Amino acid sequence: MKNIFIVVLLILAQTAFSQSMVVWVDYHDPVKGKDNDLKEAVADKTKKYNQGAGTFQLYTWEVISGPRQGQLARAGVGPTWADFDNNSVSSEELNYWMKNVDPMIASSSGREYFERVDDASHDQSKPGEKVVGLNIHYVMAPGSDRNHFWKFRSNLATAIRESGEDLSVNVWRSRGGGEQGHVQVSFGFRSMEEYGNFYKVMNKVGDTYHKMFGEDSWDTDLDLLRGTIQMWGARTELIRFLPELSSPPIALQ
Repeated sequence: MKNIFIVVLLILAQTAFSQSMVVWVDYHDPVKGKDNDLKEAVADKTKKYNQGAGTFQLYTWEVISGPRQGQLARAGVGPTWADFDNNSVSSEELNYWMKNVDPMIASSSGREYFERVDDASHDQSKPGEKVVGLNIHYVMAPGSDRNHFWKFRSNLATAIRESGEDLSVNVWRSRGGGEQGHVQVSFGFRSMEEYGNFYKVMNKVGDTYHKMFGEDSWDTDLDLLRGTIQMWGARTELIRFLPELSSPPIALQ
């Protein structure tokens, strides 16, 4: 997906859905010295089982910074909760994974399900265009006023849209398998060079934010958001999309 995590998550669908998109994410840590072997095995499996219409769509990123550096993030797309009821992995596909992919994996995370928060997201990029992602993982503190968190996130998406800046953001709320209050905010970029200009672009978005929501609103609202977060409840990671290990790209709107 364009950004999970992107995930998630960076790359999902242009089709309009009646409900917010749902995905799951796994992290796989390769056996030492088997990084390329794992990538090749995942690529072969995905080409064999996850390419055509009617097959389950899977997307893969490599984590390139942070505590999970070197791991593969693998995202499965519903796109609705009902699709997870209907989806079933054939015994042939599962056996192929266990025989050819699993031996290259040292450990895997527990699966976590996410639902896209459409009001806090803005993404008009083309499928597969944004291949570098910045994920910010937040964990909100129990008892905090989460309205402050969501006010800033929704206002930010609106300010990005109104600013006209070419910036993609997708916000994902954990719906099972993660810490309570876990939210992943995913920004997408075409390259590391474009990511390097992220804070300059955000300064321009901040100017629009002030014009729309009042003088000093950015600092005030951001401080209120920070007050909702657990101590040490925010971390970042960079990810790179691996199209050869993924189903054909689709896009979020």
